[in-house]
Amino acid sequence: MATNPLILSGPYCHENLTMFFFHGSETINGERYISLGEAFAKEQVRVYETGTVGQLEAENLSEKFDIFIQAGDVLKGGRQDRTIGIDFIIPARSGRLPIPAFCVESGRWNRRRGEDAAHFSGSTHSIHLKSMRLAAKMAHDQAAVWEGVSHSQVTLGHALNKVLRAAPSPTSYQLSVEDLDLKKRKSDFENKLRKIPENSGDILGYAFYVNGQRNSADIYGSTKLFQKLWEKLLDVAILEAIGAGKEKGKPLTKRGAQEWLKEAGQSRPKERKNAPPRTCLTVKSYKDGVVFETLDEALGDGAVLHTNIIHK
Repeated sequence: MATNPLILSGPYCHENLTMFFFHGSETINGERYISLGEAFAKEQVRVYETGTVGQLEAENLSEKFDIFIQAGDVLKGGRQDRTIGIDFIIPARSGRLPIPAFCVESGRWNRRRGEDAAHFSGSTHSIHLKSMRLAAKMAHDQAAVWEGVSHSQVTLGHALNKVLRAAPSPTSYQLSVEDLDLKKRKSDFENKLRKIPENSGDILGYAFYVNGQRNSADIYGSTKLFQKLWEKLLDVAILEAIGAGKEKGKPLTKRGAQEWLKEAGQSRPKERKNAPPRTCLTVKSYKDGVVFETLDEALGDGAVLHTNIIHK
């Protein structure tokens, strides 16, 4: 993990969801990156269907910005919706590059009405269930990802007291989380928590707990990059909280969050690999979880772009 000292603020709570924020100094220039969602909105990215479930191709059309794709980003369209399996940097004017993916819509292999089977139309959500994220990022297990999609539909549906399977494609994770009743349920969380980072210019990341239990943390080398990804990060935490149901959890303090960060900081390297052209990925483990680190080789000096901690 990055050695940049972090200061914690919080806890910030709503119902069964608790958050802490990490404050510190930037170690990278976050202005050079845009998120995948932003790239779609500005028409600066194309993501192509390849006809192979586990691999897509993406092209950065920008003359200036690099695109930071975050593991778990969901792509809507193609022959079936996908999620990206790893953090991945697409340089400006990249040409078409292969990126690993997992299906999050089993059964469909054709154009959905109003969409283009050859391309993907956007990325507004990220897979939220912790077991699904681990299945994609660590186990690389397609069957486990499908199981996670099904389980998340059941738990979210139970929270809403309805079947959360959209008629156009009952297996689509993306269509399930677009449900209007679910959007209404999320709004109370969003109104309470969304604006917290706006009050500080030095937030590099956050950690969240559900029902008093550690879940995940994300830390970036730039507060600007964190801000660009905040909407999806918040959505992940809210969906985890809604799907988990309300249970009485233990009181949470900054000291407990600091201990979690310390434990993760003692993680040991387990796997390291390169994802051309510029992404270097490291997987580390500690007693109760796993740490994923993403480095942009263009930055040099081992600067960590993104650290993701998942408590098992």
